[in-house]
Amino acid sequence: MASIYPNTRLTNYGRELIARSQATGKKLQYIKLVTGDGQLENQNIDTMTAVLSPKLECPFTSNGEFVGDGQFRIEFAVGNSSVDSGFFARELGVYANLDGESDAAAKLIAYSNGGNYASYIPSKETPINSKVFSLDVVIGNSTNVTVKKIDAAYLTRGALDAHNRDTSAHRDLFNKKLDTSSANYIKDINKNNNGLILNRGDNSNKYIDFITANYNDSDTNKVLNLATLKGLLGQGAIVASKLDRDNGYVKFANGFIVQWGLTWFLNQNTYCDVTLPIACNVLVALCTDDSASTTTRGDEFYISWNSGYSTSGNRTSIRFLTNRGSAGNFTWLCIGRA
Repeated sequence: MASIYPNTRLTNYGRELIARSQATGKKLQYIKLVTGDGQLENQNIDTMTAVLSPKLECPFTSNGEFVGDGQFRIEFAVGNSSVDSGFFARELGVYANLDGESDAAAKLIAYSNGGNYASYIPSKETPINSKVFSLDVVIGNSTNVTVKKIDAAYLTRGALDAHNRDTSAHRDLFNKKLDTSSANYIKDINKNNNGLILNRGDNSNKYIDFITANYNDSDTNKVLNLATLKGLLGQGAIVASKLDRDNGYVKFANGFIVQWGLTWFLNQNTYCDVTLPIACNVLVALCTDDSASTTTRGDEFYISWNSGYSTSGNRTSIRFLTNRGSAGNFTWLCIGRA
């Protein structure tokens, strides 16, 4: 989604619906939120009754709340499990009706358009994690409002905070008391050269043996002593490293290597070949847009690792792709065997 949308604006129908709600006492019902890719040109938002080019209906995730100055905040989730064709999510439109009216007759009451700052939502062939966003609409403090359709699959921060404030949320667990005289209660722990001794509430002992020599021991209840642990760590000890932000690596004795760096897409290129500090058989590589700003700008893009180019044999370079030129700098990470 776009990082910054203009202030949500009421339509004429939205103002009429709010007035009817206040006059009749009927609840104003939020029915759905729709996002689309319509370009706002000479259209008059006041007279709109639907988004220009609807692409995706987003489920509400909470009951909403008043946040002051007559603004009602709703939360909604954006995913792409039902998106057949990717699109730029320029439009946000809230549809509503009054209690007793048909949901199918709900019309646009509030609208916003992110224009050129819109983010791209890919088709379902490129799955993305659903994210929860909030939107404020000025409807007046006296309006009786409800969110009719809520997807309970999403737990929002507000719902979690309310749960944490509820002193009876885990009452059954709080009412359970641990019997300090039972074998489930450990009242003391001692150790010797062979392991740990757990002294239970019923005065019985539980022994946990150390692994002192055979680190392939199949007894998973044993623990390592310090000498054995040091020996095991030595097998994967670091043999070379360069702890540099822009072009660094850590190489282990068993050939495992982690490399990273900060680089950029030159000119209008939509690909970038990164020369690895140490040639290796690439297992996986990751990348992310690098932003020096403390706030998002709304012009995000995607970058990806080109595994088809980067995984054959002992590689001296790997390739990353982006969806536009002038993408700027990005951070990369490569894991492999040298």
